[in-house]
Amino acid sequence: HMAQLGAIEGVYWTMVDAAQAALITAGQLPPSPEHITAMLKEQFVDKGFMKMDFVYWYRDCFAIHKGVLHGTILRIKGTDIDAWQQRAEDFMKKMTEIIDHLLSSKSKSP
Repeated sequence: HMAQLGAIEGVYWTMVDAAQAALITAGQLPPSPEHITAMLKEQFVDKGFMKMDFVYWYRDCFAIHKGVLHGTILRIKGTDIDAWQQRAEDFMKKMTEIIDHLLSSKSKSP
């Protein structure tokens, strides 16, 4: 039970940290986690860097994490944990791609 909740905590912070790193690279001040959803859409989806799916994953993970913190979510199925861990990995890869892209385009500009 606690291990499942700990796993979601890990997924959540992986996504928060990766999103903040990408937003900082894009020249944005890292917002508190509840503002990241809108900023990801604005900075990366609207500019064609990523699909909206990643924003939905972040938003849903944020909601689950909040539910766990507030005690409204007490149990998470193992299969759901596995899916969330995979999403977090894909999310982190996508943020890394965006960071690499932003850095390489910065180094090319005069």
